[in-house]
Amino acid sequence: MKQNLKALMIVWFSVTCTMAQQSKTGKAEITGKVIENITNEALPFASVVLKDATQQLVEGVITNEEGVYIIMDIPVGKYNLEITYTGFQAHSEPLEIKESRQKINLKPILLLEETVSLDEVKITTEVSQVSLRLDKKVFKVGKDILSQSGSVTDVLGNVPSVAVDPSGTVQLRGNANVTILINGRRSGLTSAQALEQIPSDNVDRVEVITTPSARYDASGSAGIINIILKKNTKGGLTGQLRGVVGTPDDYRLYGSFSYKADKFNFFANAGIRYTDYEGEYTKQQTSTRNNTTVHLDQREDQDRHDDGKLIYVGADYYLNENNAITAAFYRNQTEDTDETMLSYGYTSTTAAIDSILTTLGNSKEKRSYNQLEMNYTKTFVKEGRKLTFDLQYDFWDSTKKWGVRTQKVTPTITPISNLRTKSTNKNNDIVLQSDFVTPFGENTKLEIGAKFENRHVTDGFIAEEFVNGNYQLLDNLDNEIAYDERIIGGYVQYGSKIGNFSYLLGLRIEDTNINIKDEEGSFNNTNTFTNLFPTLNLGYAIGEKTNLQVSYSKRINRPSLWQLNPFSELEDFNTRFFGNPTLKSAFTDAVEVSLLQKGTKFTINPSIYYSYTTDDTQWYTTQNDDGIFVSTIINLDLEKRYGFELSASYNPLKWLSFNGDFNAYRFSQEGTAGTQKLDFSDETWQTSLSTRIRLKHGISIQSRFNYQGERGNAQSKRKSISYLNLGASKKLFKNKANLIFNVSNVFDSRKTRQEITGTDFFVNQVRSRNGARWSLSFVYKFNGKSGHKDRQVQRSNRN
Repeated sequence: MKQNLKALMIVWFSVTCTMAQQSKTGKAEITGKVIENITNEALPFASVVLKDATQQLVEGVITNEEGVYIIMDIPVGKYNLEITYTGFQAHSEPLEIKESRQKINLKPILLLEETVSLDEVKITTEVSQVSLRLDKKVFKVGKDILSQSGSVTDVLGNVPSVAVDPSGTVQLRGNANVTILINGRRSGLTSAQALEQIPSDNVDRVEVITTPSARYDASGSAGIINIILKKNTKGGLTGQLRGVVGTPDDYRLYGSFSYKADKFNFFANAGIRYTDYEGEYTKQQTSTRNNTTVHLDQREDQDRHDDGKLIYVGADYYLNENNAITAAFYRNQTEDTDETMLSYGYTSTTAAIDSILTTLGNSKEKRSYNQLEMNYTKTFVKEGRKLTFDLQYDFWDSTKKWGVRTQKVTPTITPISNLRTKSTNKNNDIVLQSDFVTPFGENTKLEIGAKFENRHVTDGFIAEEFVNGNYQLLDNLDNEIAYDERIIGGYVQYGSKIGNFSYLLGLRIEDTNINIKDEEGSFNNTNTFTNLFPTLNLGYAIGEKTNLQVSYSKRINRPSLWQLNPFSELEDFNTRFFGNPTLKSAFTDAVEVSLLQKGTKFTINPSIYYSYTTDDTQWYTTQNDDGIFVSTIINLDLEKRYGFELSASYNPLKWLSFNGDFNAYRFSQEGTAGTQKLDFSDETWQTSLSTRIRLKHGISIQSRFNYQGERGNAQSKRKSISYLNLGASKKLFKNKANLIFNVSNVFDSRKTRQEITGTDFFVNQVRSRNGARWSLSFVYKFNGKSGHKDRQVQRSNRN
């Protein structure tokens, strides 16, 4: 008994000593969140360092996607917590661990924009215009001089990894199969014409996501470009006025206002514009028919004029600390009046000048776009748990009338031929979506969501020729198409962090039902399919400022109505475009490995990527028996693409900064069109470099050079494109105003030069949609004073 008691006392003494030793060393834990002072947005991948009294490093971590950090196993003692993030002032605060196993949950730390002094003139430097993050690139529009006087199209042309060709087509890493979102949602505002109508003033930032997670729609094989509109984060009245004048004629006036109180946040944007555009298109064409070679020299001069009006109004209502409602309405009304002059010069091997035709076309198009959005957000007592419901209803219509007068002037003058066309389009699109996020512990999170979208489109076109005193149908060009698309989707994704390792595993399911039919009932096609889209993101913090990520995402590219429409619209007398109602959806498996290295003056983000696409699409051109060129879209069997991209930002001096992007890739395609094989492989590259200089007295200068290398396929080749944009700004009235000068496409070099080769024809064409543009704008801002209790709500539809 005494031996057992003695043994028990020894064990108790040993345990007590061990606990005492543990109490002395401690295993405390510190958690917190890092957010941006202006927008209250989380700052992912911020550097969080804990140092002891001698300023020796104890532990270093980075914040996760939600801006949250956790430092574990901290001994008892006094420390200093330091937080840094590129473009922001460093934050430092003392901490003391008094007890073992102590858990300290710090209040959110707000990082302020960096402030420096230059020659006794105080300048508040702005957040870096390009923020490189592990999962995406974020482009701050308000920090970019070259984007401030134009439209969203101009903004996208300055975003790293993104290119906008002269025709307005947006590409991501050289791939046009990209999905563009507004505030995380699909919208009719993302069409090429609509993007041109949205002023850059309305945009806060642009997010480029190359391998999206399951929370995003699976559409877009190249990835997602998410355009985030501005919102008010300050109390009181806030807003700005902008006036723009430019050449060719460009007059714009925009205003944005918002008022935030304890319970309400009202916001409104309004604008008008009067804009001219000048385009020039030339074509040299050689074709062989009936053993005769015919040459065509074609030139088109285009003068386009747009009048636009827009208004965006809405309000947030905070029911209480945990419930908020948002409602907003957007309307954009435009009227385009265009004039086109064409000349056709024909020669052949059997005669000298066969004939010269001239054409004068006048068109007028009226468009009305409307969008209604509503959102309900509920937060819970448990931090990080959130439930949202979203409703979005888009409805718009357009009507375009085109009158064409054609006359032969050589070798003899003939009477004028009159032709008229009319195209109409109506669209109704309703979206319902709900998302729920909940944490499990401090490092684990579950997200689930569901979405329903129903879209109905009618599209009509008719062409008539004036013959014997009456208009008669031309080439049976009279059709009306009805297009219905219903997509039901849902997703679940689960993420966690274990030490320096993190993962996010997701699965999305989408059921698609598409029906397209014509009014006469001669064509009716329905396509229904259900697909799973897995996603995986793995991350590892190699060091304090170095992070590695491996991503996988499965994507889909569904054909649009324009690509499916089997009926042609008249482009000119020489060219017709037809959709393909049998076109299949393309599926892409994309893998990417990226590294993010952040320093005090530089950030680099190299990536290697690979994609495998089945049923990829390509335009294919043939010549019919009448010598008219017919283009239609077809499915290839597959495309493989692998490439390397390097994005970097460098701030060697407080007044000098560089942002650059380089992308090189190789691709191979396999497919056939009829009996012609379309197997093809090639490599190309593109790059951009932006330089910004801040001078004394509030003066800034910026330049951006863009280059896209030669690119082709089995039938066509597009030559390289390069162009330069310049801008300068001057702060006025104690930084309340700004005078901005911009010139885009300085040397008028932004032109598409393309060659198309067929079995019996060759086409060499140059397209210049817009020449050099010069503008001067004046901006005046007034900001409310922060003094109201912050009730910031992270709305899913206005994130």
